[in-house]
Amino acid sequence: MEYNASNSDYDFQTALRSQFSYNVELELLERYESGIVSFAELDDCPLMWSHYGSQHCGICLGYSVPCETEHDVQKVLYGGSRLVKASDVGAMLDGDEEARTKVDAAVMLSKAGSWSYEREWRMIGTRGTRGSPLELEEIIFGMRCKDSVKFTIMKTLQARRGSVKFYEMRENQGTFKLRKEEMAYDNELFVHFPRRHLDCMELFEDLTGSDAVIRGDRADDL
Repeated sequence: MEYNASNSDYDFQTALRSQFSYNVELELLERYESGIVSFAELDDCPLMWSHYGSQHCGICLGYSVPCETEHDVQKVLYGGSRLVKASDVGAMLDGDEEARTKVDAAVMLSKAGSWSYEREWRMIGTRGTRGSPLELEEIIFGMRCKDSVKFTIMKTLQARRGSVKFYEMRENQGTFKLRKEEMAYDNELFVHFPRRHLDCMELFEDLTGSDAVIRGDRADDL
């Protein structure tokens, strides 16, 4: 603005508004050091499996939300305006909780209407992996998820203190709808895993004992 002070055609009002908006944005970024975890209401949405489940090669995690944590999980609002009033930002900085709620809704809980199929909820809290209040309840494997991935995850969580249920996604024949079917620990997945590299080598005779000693002597003589 200083550079254009002698320019009569320069729009100072627009420049001031732009600078003000920039400063408000910086203030908001400094205030929002929280992390966000996104969730969806449905586990059988084909679009979700396509977009986030790697075309059914991935997995879906199901969580329960303890009562004392319910206030931290909030529903995303689709459509509407993303504008944030400067007066609300100022009131929020002065400790006004109602103003903070308005700003939070605009900054962290708003999304374009075209994403409404996600039926998203967000948990806002401290960044990092420390002390998550959520409880892992189930794991759903996509229709194209590899058996090796299923085996590894199920074996890893087999001795977990809190029980976790496992499901596979299935397609209802003749429709576009999906359903999940529960998996058991004693299914055939555990019969042929792990596949060992030495299985084929063990078909050959084990050369031990005197033959091994003779081979050793011959090597020494050479």
